[in-house]
Amino acid sequence: MNKKIIIAGAAVVVLAAVIAVPRIFTGEEIGEYESRPTVEVQKPETGDIVLYTEMIGTIEPASKADVQPKMGGEILEVFFQAGDYVEAGQALCQIDSDALTSLKLSMDSASIAMSEAQRTLSRTQALYAAGAVSQQQMEQAQDAAESSRIAYESAKNQYDLQVEYTTVTAPISGVVEARSIEPHDHIGTDTVVCTISSDDQYEIQFGISDRTLENLSVGDAIQVDKGGNTYEAHVSEIGTMVNAATGLYDVKAAVPQENGLTTGAKVKLTVVQDQAKDALTIPVDAVSYSASVAYVYCYEDGTARRVDVETGIYDEERMEILSGLTADSQVITTWSNELVDGAQVLMKEADAGEEISGGEEAQTADEAQEGEDAAETPSAGN
Repeated sequence: MNKKIIIAGAAVVVLAAVIAVPRIFTGEEIGEYESRPTVEVQKPETGDIVLYTEMIGTIEPASKADVQPKMGGEILEVFFQAGDYVEAGQALCQIDSDALTSLKLSMDSASIAMSEAQRTLSRTQALYAAGAVSQQQMEQAQDAAESSRIAYESAKNQYDLQVEYTTVTAPISGVVEARSIEPHDHIGTDTVVCTISSDDQYEIQFGISDRTLENLSVGDAIQVDKGGNTYEAHVSEIGTMVNAATGLYDVKAAVPQENGLTTGAKVKLTVVQDQAKDALTIPVDAVSYSASVAYVYCYEDGTARRVDVETGIYDEERMEILSGLTADSQVITTWSNELVDGAQVLMKEADAGEEISGGEEAQTADEAQEGEDAAETPSAGN
């Protein structure tokens, strides 16, 4: 048994010598373990970063009218119900007023006075033609007739106007949102008979902060979501003063009338909160922080160099760089616990057709691996 062990051990020693001798005589060196971290590099890109925020808005009619009578009295008839569609000029209700009776009496009295003045003028004209009255008396009769005619016309206009006011009509076309009167109610000129909302367009009312105000303009499109449906609205009005009740700027956006949108309904809005146009950007994961100072590592001839940067806004993928980098900077986008300022690094080989930046001295990780494999492989000639 001992002899077998000794023979096996000797065979192992001989085999190791056979493998090692060619390397010794050919001068090849045994490969060393590569300790430098492999990194990926990317140059900053120019692009847009847009950040959105969600908020709640309220649907309101773009045009709304509170209908009030121009005279008080008793409601005789009501010709509409809440929810009815009415046309502009359509009768809504009929009013009976005591003032109308008084105006009718005044008109009748003025009519009688006008008739009497006309008869007096006719008699005076006949007497004047016969030379029985003077020129002055003739002129006085003419003036009296004219004055009585004007008084009658004024009384009649007042009466006709009040007759017109007894019928309350719709000032705009639309849907009756609310009805506040019933037959036999006594109302005044301050009573709101009903509220009519225009039917052609809605508007969404919502509030925005200072930050959003800087990125929102009249005419901008915003997304509206309600009940699983999506609509597009356009900003029609932006307030310039903060609403004391909400602390926000009031905004209105116009949206065409669609199914599912009703007055008073709440909708979700998606609005641009902040944006950077044509900004210099890098992957957000490439940015690190130390004591609130943002920095990145850049590849410089096989060495990682720390560069402090000033950052702007960012989304899930890209971050805006305000200063510290140029379009030619080679930003290291991979992380390693061995990545420190001045550390030696290997650049990962670029995709086919893509040129590696950093000069002729830049060594890729794949090139290093090829050298290591060559060192470990015996020469074919040996």
